[in-house]
Amino acid sequence: MKFSTLIFLFVLCFSLTSCYEKLDFDQLDNYVYKPIFTSSLTSFTLVPGQFFNSQGVQENSIVDETRFEIFEANIVKDNVVQLDFYAEIKNEFDRDVTINIDFLDDNDREIYTFSTINVRSGELNFTYLEEIEISQNPDIVNVTKVKIEASLENTATQMNPNSTEEFEFKSSVTAYIQTKL
Repeated sequence: MKFSTLIFLFVLCFSLTSCYEKLDFDQLDNYVYKPIFTSSLTSFTLVPGQFFNSQGVQENSIVDETRFEIFEANIVKDNVVQLDFYAEIKNEFDRDVTINIDFLDDNDREIYTFSTINVRSGELNFTYLEEIEISQNPDIVNVTKVKIEASLENTATQMNPNSTEEFEFKSSVTAYIQTKL
């Protein structure tokens, strides 16, 4: 009996003297939600034969255009603060390759042009990162397409169209969102 009375008094003491603070639900008004989304953007693999037209003449560049739909969601379009463009490139070709990347709007107008990427011959683990601050490039939210051009260097010598060497390009984009609840 004494033991149960002692436990009761102990619990009563803690429940009457425990700390508490009035809940302030207004704190939610100041909360900033900062999600980060990463998505693949485009990828392709090229072999030398793809640089030759139907007459067997070597072309010096190939262009790939892809839809860019990240800004179709208003929550992203209205609250994005930064975009990171990341690329991994493998160049097995016997010559350097230059990559030019442009973000375009629906009218094919250039909204943003990336720094030129030069990938040396035989570079198998090339990575590239470009960060875009939206405050410095506010038109970027109008982007609907990405255009990537791969151009061969050292075009004085023709490539072997039957070669199995590959040029591989993989890219992703990370969007940093900042919004109040």
